[in-house]
Amino acid sequence: MINRSIKALGVALGTATVFLASQQAMALSISANGGDNSFGAEASQTIFPSIRAGVGYLNTDDSGHNAKAYSGSLMFSPYLPGLDLSVGARYQYQDTHYGNGGGVGLGGSAFVDTPIPLTSIGAYGFYTPDGMTSGDIEKSYEYGAQARVNLISQTYAYVGYRYLRTDFDNDDDHTLDSGPVLGVSVGF
Repeated sequence: MINRSIKALGVALGTATVFLASQQAMALSISANGGDNSFGAEASQTIFPSIRAGVGYLNTDDSGHNAKAYSGSLMFSPYLPGLDLSVGARYQYQDTHYGNGGGVGLGGSAFVDTPIPLTSIGAYGFYTPDGMTSGDIEKSYEYGAQARVNLISQTYAYVGYRYLRTDFDNDDDHTLDSGPVLGVSVGF
């Protein structure tokens, strides 16, 4: 019963994210990133003032086996001078050698400007606890840190570190991705 509810919540969140992200009236951003054994892409769009919907994809071979992660998120970003803050929920489905499944995670990000012109630093993280998962996943967490350099209006390059670890029902926990990441984000 709980797994069905989690799956239904995940499907609803994913569907709402795709629908709302398709609206062209507000700001859209697209980013791509890559690491030693991984690559990913994300797209997000403002759907209401201070609320963004996003979708993402990550492909990684860092664990010695290919793993794919698909995600949909809804994030709240209040206006705070000098601080780029987002909090919200993300549904992520993982297709891995160790098992398949998804879950709703809570998390966010925070970035602050530095004394170096056009540069900010920050971190992000999501935690998906046991009880909010389905399939072979018991719990999962992802976090990272980034330094961003604004290239032109709404476009920045970034360098950082990403760590993704998942605890599977019958196969303990595995680090699916860890290491340096380079990327670019373009806003429209």
